[in-house]
Amino acid sequence: MSTVIAPTALSAYRRLLPYWRLTAAGFARQSTYLLAAAAGLTTNTVFAFLKMGILLATLRAAGGSAGGYTPELMVSYIFLSQGLLAAVGAFGGDGELAERVRTGDVAVDFLRPVDVQLANLADSVGGAVYSLIPRALPVVAVGSATGMMAWASEPIAYPLGAASLLASIVLGRSLLYCVAVLGFWLVEVRGIQLFYTVVSTFLMGMFVPIGMFPGWLQALSTWTPLGWILLPPCDILSGRVQVSDGVSTVGIQIAWVTATLVLGTVLTRAGRHRLEVQGG
Repeated sequence: MSTVIAPTALSAYRRLLPYWRLTAAGFARQSTYLLAAAAGLTTNTVFAFLKMGILLATLRAAGGSAGGYTPELMVSYIFLSQGLLAAVGAFGGDGELAERVRTGDVAVDFLRPVDVQLANLADSVGGAVYSLIPRALPVVAVGSATGMMAWASEPIAYPLGAASLLASIVLGRSLLYCVAVLGFWLVEVRGIQLFYTVVSTFLMGMFVPIGMFPGWLQALSTWTPLGWILLPPCDILSGRVQVSDGVSTVGIQIAWVTATLVLGTVLTRAGRHRLEVQGG
């Protein structure tokens, strides 16, 4: 049995190794943009305090709570979500991939001995994970310094929250990939990318938590993958949901990740047959 398992494990390791290296390369590449990280941290922190003033005033007007949020839970949501925006790609991304599709340079990517979608995702996730260090952690530290953030009381909630966060990053980045490869049909996708950014940031709860949406809008959000990007890790880490509910929530996130990866694969394979190299 061991003689069968060992070659199989070695083969799997060799297939996955390029993607691990691309993830590490994405992490290292993102670490060079220190001024951008500092600017992003400043922006996220300022907007966190602006949202804090507005949303806490809303809760006071509603009698102290609304949509399942107390002031402490709301402050947690504000600072956690602000710290995660860059990691989940809330402001768009994959402009480089979209440009390669537009010019036809992506043809070179198809000749490489790696899957185009997984290679792009590995690089993107690596950079996203790095962004948690100079942006998410300091923003959350500032929020904690206010003394108003709520945290989960169950220790298991923190590794579960980390798993949820990773699922959120992969889901957000996979959706951006799907938008970028629409260029196989549209050639120029900047308008679509801008439209997606506007719609996605609203439906994922960047401005107001999904729990405070009107019923029909909340249903619309949760019946799309967008509703499972920001909310789950924030709710799990703040203790707004119990661990048992958090496990099922992560399961739903994984299901959406799987569906989005399948969609990306279908779009990539179909688009490959339509690929045109601009200029000849």
